[in-house]
Amino acid sequence: MVGGLIFVILAVVAFLVARFGKFTTTAGGLSKTPEPSRKPNRIAAFTGAAFAVIAVIFLAGSSLYTQDAGEAKVLKDITGNIVGQNNSTGLQTKAPWVETVTFNIRNQQVVFAGKNGEGSDNSGGATNGPQITVQDRDGVSSNVDIALRYSIRPNAVTDIYREFLNEDNFKKSFIEQDVRSVVRLVPNSFSTIDLLTKRGEVETAVLEALEARWEDDGVVVDSISLQEIRPPESVVASYAAAQEAQINVTKEQANLQAQEVKAQQKVVNAQAEADANALLNASLSPQILQQRYLDTLKELAAAGNLVVTDGSNSGVLLNVER
Repeated sequence: MVGGLIFVILAVVAFLVARFGKFTTTAGGLSKTPEPSRKPNRIAAFTGAAFAVIAVIFLAGSSLYTQDAGEAKVLKDITGNIVGQNNSTGLQTKAPWVETVTFNIRNQQVVFAGKNGEGSDNSGGATNGPQITVQDRDGVSSNVDIALRYSIRPNAVTDIYREFLNEDNFKKSFIEQDVRSVVRLVPNSFSTIDLLTKRGEVETAVLEALEARWEDDGVVVDSISLQEIRPPESVVASYAAAQEAQINVTKEQANLQAQEVKAQQKVVNAQAEADANALLNASLSPQILQQRYLDTLKELAAAGNLVVTDGSNSGVLLNVER
């Protein structure tokens, strides 16, 4: 816009010179009374016209701007007063003296990881700061790597501009500070073992705390990921030992249960065998034995054998081949 105003002034000056300027010249180089010439006036007029065209181009360019679907703009005049806000997309118009301040309303990420914030997060992006040191309910300090995704509500950008002037200040002075504060606060309600084994519950608690904190500030929490929790090495060693002991206890319980099952199976098998024998003995009555004796004699006689018996049911059968 400043360039357009400069060319407007130059065009006005050129037109004034062309209109009111008086130029003289001496014909043929001889000493005569100078006579006025209109040629410089025409040059000034053409120059003024050129400046006017350039000024129009500048001012037209200052009145048009484009806006992407992931942007919202605050409009302010040259005095710093906010004159509006635009959330529409495509080619937009404004007064030449109005400036735009752009805010990104897409999903954005904040990552705190590493001892000194060096390196990158798990997705390969740069971090916003170092790991966050937290203290749990048992007084044990741990280092936490966390990634948070958030977005700005379009209708909140004017208030954000009033308080923070631009998005960079907003992110550093508000978003990052609140994330560190909440992440330090939430683990105070978790024990050391819960902090290590119930990461999902810790993430949910951090998410809910930030949502409540930013409810009236135009910020939406899209997701939170506790990428890593690093307690002191002594705690890790103790936890590993406890886990190993628990595994051993589980193994012994499984072995004991297996032995109990095996013993119970033997009892069941023995009882089944005893029941079968008892049933068999109970079924061998004198009448059944007599019938089986007679059936045997018939089978031997039918085969052409000579059978010698003492005539009693319990006598010895002699099979004499012919």
